[in-house]
Amino acid sequence: MSGFDYVEEAMFGKSIFKNESSLYPEYVPPELPRREEEIKRLARNFRSLLGKEGSFSVNVAIVGNAGIGKTNLCKYTMKRFESTANSRHINVKFLYYNCHSFRSKTAILRNVLSEHFHIQSRGFSDEEILDMLVKRLIKEDIRLIIALDEANMLNSEDILSIFHAGEYFGSEQSMISTIIISRPTEWKSLLNVPLSGHIHDQIDVSGYSRDQLLEILEYRASMALYPTSYSDETLNLIADICASSQNARHGLEILYRSGKLTDLKQENFIVPDYIRAAKADVYPELRRDVLSELRDHELLAALGVAKKLSLKGVTSTTVDDGYDSYLLACEEHEEESRGKSTFRSAIETLDKVGVIGKSVGPIEEGKRGRRAKITTFDIPATVLVERIENILSKPRDSKD
Repeated sequence: MSGFDYVEEAMFGKSIFKNESSLYPEYVPPELPRREEEIKRLARNFRSLLGKEGSFSVNVAIVGNAGIGKTNLCKYTMKRFESTANSRHINVKFLYYNCHSFRSKTAILRNVLSEHFHIQSRGFSDEEILDMLVKRLIKEDIRLIIALDEANMLNSEDILSIFHAGEYFGSEQSMISTIIISRPTEWKSLLNVPLSGHIHDQIDVSGYSRDQLLEILEYRASMALYPTSYSDETLNLIADICASSQNARHGLEILYRSGKLTDLKQENFIVPDYIRAAKADVYPELRRDVLSELRDHELLAALGVAKKLSLKGVTSTTVDDGYDSYLLACEEHEEESRGKSTFRSAIETLDKVGVIGKSVGPIEEGKRGRRAKITTFDIPATVLVERIENILSKPRDSKD
């Protein structure tokens, strides 16, 4: 078989998938099983935007562990809220931002103006940008709802300034409402008294029980796979695997990867061994898209640390040793290295997104103070090296 035949087979050969994109992390399904109460609660929070007496800002926090559908809950509900309001001639605009990609208030506001209102804002301060945005919203009578996912990538002051947007510029009505999406630990570190005083409701989203996970797997499998390619036993095994984590994303990724392995083997049915093989390569604590969203120097910093930690007998490293390993990683990939202060900032970011973990070690003899120890908690260093090398080996948009 020639190279062209292999490609044609991959493109048009048999597959157990009828719609594999419905298992992608970013996919929002037509229905959200077991989230009916949270959907109603989130939508009701924004009813004040619809009143004839005027629009007042609403700020809501959605808090919960990884993989339990916080993002889908937000997107699903607010897209329907926007559509329903607009059908009744009430101008609501919902915008979603993942703060891994948009890491400052400035980046978010500039994107809002340029992409959605066609206003160029380069050279203007944050205050001037907010002023332009508020004036446009008032002029067009638009109620803007901004969702900030992984909001801990911003700081409390940035979020607070968005809350205060209408007040700053003399508007009697605040036209900007906000949804903060965060994991519990990060939310606690982000929350302070001024910020908490502006949160109207905090929706704590719980994990899924084993039976709820099975229901979700059944629903998504029916969308993604041909019915002859899996059985009840298939989905029950996956539900058993991810029951302890209560993480639906974990189960869906195992289902997706076991299906891809079935296709690769040119077989027609997902067998238990493929599920177990997929499980060994899926780490629910690290979202599949986290690494691809990192900037190049952050990936290289993570690679340097991971290579150091993959050495036999090494369970943690320091900033100094990690930086030396980072320099070698830059040299191997023919990339220009950054200074140690930039490396430290990269380590802080990697810690925030859960790629690495930091702890404070004991005071070493003859040295003052405690030294930060860098390690990985939930994913083996060798796996981290492999995943980063895979990303760096492929062409991608330059991120610096």
